[in-house]
Amino acid sequence: MPIRSCAHRVFLALLLPGLFWLGGCATPLAPADRVTYTAARQRILGAAERLIGTPYVLGGESPGGVDCSGLVQYAYSQAGIRLPRTAIEQFQLGQPQRRVLPGDLLFFRTGNSAMVSHVGIYAGKGQMIHASSGSNQVRKVSLNQRYWQQRLVGGATFLGGTAPLAQQAAPTSGGPSG
Repeated sequence: MPIRSCAHRVFLALLLPGLFWLGGCATPLAPADRVTYTAARQRILGAAERLIGTPYVLGGESPGGVDCSGLVQYAYSQAGIRLPRTAIEQFQLGQPQRRVLPGDLLFFRTGNSAMVSHVGIYAGKGQMIHASSGSNQVRKVSLNQRYWQQRLVGGATFLGGTAPLAQQAAPTSGGPSG
């Protein structure tokens, strides 16, 4: 019986994290990880906030000008996290979240396509920072606006549980989105 009990515990240890991942739930972090991810979130938000007012430039990924996914890629790079270049790739590689935390990503369908076409950084308190092609600059906006609510696809994180994956160089395909 002890062998079966050990095998049962190993099975549960492997199964439960998989179920949490499939359900979109975050696995609880160890205290040291929470501190690391909190600091990364602060660096990401600080970098994004410093870019408020920066011109929208399709394909841009620097303080001289950014598009939506370029803003995300740049802000995350300031926290030492490498992300893929396009919104769709960021959406595909992020860990889905039902509830986002500041620094996590929000994805939208803003065009006629069924594909994700826009990404922003959740800033907390019902706001996000994003590169707006409509206003031609990086802005902080309320998510209570009907426009965003109707187009929201979901949230994802690269902080907590997926950090090793996020830091791998991801192949890019197609042009930038934003």
